[in-house]
Amino acid sequence: MPARAGIALILPAPWLVSGIQGVAIQPGQILALMQIILFAALLLAAAWIDCRRHIIPDILNLGIALSALLCFRPANLWGLLAAVPFLIAAMGGGMGGGDVKMVAACGLVLGFWDTIFGCVIGLLLMLCSCLVISGGLRGKEARPMAPFLSAGFLAAYFLP
Repeated sequence: MPARAGIALILPAPWLVSGIQGVAIQPGQILALMQIILFAALLLAAAWIDCRRHIIPDILNLGIALSALLCFRPANLWGLLAAVPFLIAAMGGGMGGGDVKMVAACGLVLGFWDTIFGCVIGLLLMLCSCLVISGGLRGKEARPMAPFLSAGFLAAYFLP
């Protein structure tokens, strides 16, 4: 699994680098820059830990949610609703609760539509990984979702 974990962790790198390069730091944008650095670091940590231990620590999800306070917009509270389909899947035993909490936390940072976009991108990346790298879908094999969702959320943050 280490080779696949490395590939999954590299996926968000181009968006992160291109986004930070395009930022001209002005006094009013320091909080936004702090938010994306914290957001990206916590997502990458969640992806790494999920690949290694198949768990996303609550402290990382809390950190992602708290990073929303750096550039808080009340409309982003609707982003919590993007986690509802994941909650339904988790109640059916299809995934872990850490993934649900991560989607909800990212919803606070991104807002509803950007979180949905990030989920779609992440799930498509996961599907491609399952089909191409792993050689297909096999039963109920546990796979880490955080690397793929992290890539999708970073894409949603940087794409207009």
